[in-house]
Amino acid sequence: MKSSLSDIKAISFDVDGTLWDFEDALRRGLEAALREVRVIDPEGTEGLTVDHLDQAWMVERDRQWGTITDLVKLRHDAMRRAFAGIDTPDKDLTNRATDAYLEERNRNSRPFDDVVPGLEALHGMYTLGTLTNGSMRPERLGLEMFFDFIVMSVEHGGIEKPDPRIFEIAVREACCEPHELLHVGDHIEYDVRGANDAGVRSVWLNRIGESSSSDVRPDLEVTSLSELADSLLGIKTH
Repeated sequence: MKSSLSDIKAISFDVDGTLWDFEDALRRGLEAALREVRVIDPEGTEGLTVDHLDQAWMVERDRQWGTITDLVKLRHDAMRRAFAGIDTPDKDLTNRATDAYLEERNRNSRPFDDVVPGLEALHGMYTLGTLTNGSMRPERLGLEMFFDFIVMSVEHGGIEKPDPRIFEIAVREACCEPHELLHVGDHIEYDVRGANDAGVRSVWLNRIGESSSSDVRPDLEVTSLSELADSLLGIKTH
């Protein structure tokens, strides 16, 4: 810990990878999309893989970076890009693949096991909110009762972490000063660097205990929200 966090009044949480297992749901969703298009056109889609769909997403995301205001449309655009070389009479291929992806992803949307206990411990002691580049809202995870504010980049002109401006919006929503907001996230660049650059305090949620070669340093590193709650409650009582 770089310095005391005793002056923290509010906490913002990244959502994807922090509150829920986005990567697992993403993989399941993309696999469902592949199953759907293989039923429609087995021959034309035979060589497609999850990696192809993921790569198309990254290309489309980079192309639209800074202007993204509809993540479902972005996913649809990425699917269309992935299927661009497929000659099929079914013009609904992209729509059906996108629908299959979203249905399966949403079916597998649930919080990590440590999230509810961690939020229960922090709720009432701090103003809590979410700050995400994604589309997942707390109510879809059954977590809406814990949060006082929600900041989504798609609702602010596509301004995304690590842009300091999105953290400044979170500070305003939390009704505090930058140094009184603590941001928690699993991405060392988007979450920790972004928070640091905005003058916001930072926590790296390092669930798998990976090492980082980045020069970015968080105020605190934890492996779960339960550990975060224990650390902050320990500070509160001293």
